[in-house]
Amino acid sequence: MKIISIVRHGGFLVFPILALLLVFSCSDPQSPPVKKELDRSAGNLLLAFAKSYKEMELAGYDDCLDEDFRFIFTPQVADSLSLPPDEAWWGKTEEIACAGNMFEDPVVLKVTFSYETLGDWIPTQEVREDTVFAGLFRRLDPLIEVTVSAGSEYDPMLKFLVDESWLDVIVVPDRFTEGLWCILSIQEVEKNPLGAPLVSAGVATGRSTWGIIKATWAGE
Repeated sequence: MKIISIVRHGGFLVFPILALLLVFSCSDPQSPPVKKELDRSAGNLLLAFAKSYKEMELAGYDDCLDEDFRFIFTPQVADSLSLPPDEAWWGKTEEIACAGNMFEDPVVLKVTFSYETLGDWIPTQEVREDTVFAGLFRRLDPLIEVTVSAGSEYDPMLKFLVDESWLDVIVVPDRFTEGLWCILSIQEVEKNPLGAPLVSAGVATGRSTWGIIKATWAGE
């Protein structure tokens, strides 16, 4: 059996790919919320990630992300953020700052985050500069809603709706704590061009991508 090393800062993990796959193969329910407390063990990482975002709990959201985390935007959003086409991503620092801006914004009334998993976990590698990360890949079909106060008498609420894109997620073992896992990267992939805005139950609903939501609270 071939062993693939993850080398970082002098080497931080060596894991058999098969072992990574077996850890994840018997778990990961389809979608939050659940009543019991969640952690970042193999079966609960994605649930904990979605739960921390839904509850706007920044410390938990931070814990779910690897130190080398990247969020990879769709081309249109990357362009709006002035990111070069071959580096259409930002790192953990920008991700946490953006999430903090949104979580603390008083106009944000409610956040939901559920998902379906598409397929099984697949062993993968991600190569960056002089580092090779060995982890597992899975595609999620998310349903994310961010409801904000629009401040208008006629449109009192606006809902950002994310249901027309996939999230391609790569996870790796936590480099600091044995038995825990972190998200190394998330790439958003649009299913189709964005549709027209919707109106539902008196709430103006704009079809969005998760990247558009992030760009909205990106700050300076």
